[in-house]
Amino acid sequence: MEIGKQIKGYRKIYNLSQEQLADKIFVSRQTVSNWENDKTYPDIQILISLSILFNVSLDELIREDLEEMKMKISNKKASKRADIYSLIMISSTILASLSIGLVVVLPESKLILMVPGILFLPAIWSSFVLEKFKRNNDLKTYKEILAFSQNKDVDVLREKRNPRKIGVETFIIVLVYACFTLFICLIGIFVASLFK
Repeated sequence: MEIGKQIKGYRKIYNLSQEQLADKIFVSRQTVSNWENDKTYPDIQILISLSILFNVSLDELIREDLEEMKMKISNKKASKRADIYSLIMISSTILASLSIGLVVVLPESKLILMVPGILFLPAIWSSFVLEKFKRNNDLKTYKEILAFSQNKDVDVLREKRNPRKIGVETFIIVLVYACFTLFICLIGIFVASLFK
């Protein structure tokens, strides 16, 4: 957050110590210190008092913080949508994989062949949506996705990207997903054969 830097900057422009500023707005010196060190955030009444004292608009005082807050809220909403699409993809894959057991047990029914395909469609659709989400937010690694979902600084991770490592990570994720799907298929076949 930038509000601490803003308060400190205006305090110095007006040649006030932390204690003098604290006295003017009826808080403790420690409170001012906590704001300036980004340990706490002033409430709205204090922000209004500071804007009047420093003769700046409230918007000028907190503009950068507002942009950062908007970005965090936007990231949080996008992350929640990504979580929902991930859940759809996993659920659809599990259901489609389990339905393979029906295909094996009832091979004479042509309609049964369509069930796994139909159940797998939401997984395919969700994976495309998730890839678009990753592309739109410039997320390439699992660590970047995790940092984005937790509203942490992704730029530091982007600077450390290694194309070869990204390729290996992608291969491992696809391999684990395929093994998971195969394992669920085998469970579906086993369960279906019990009822044959």
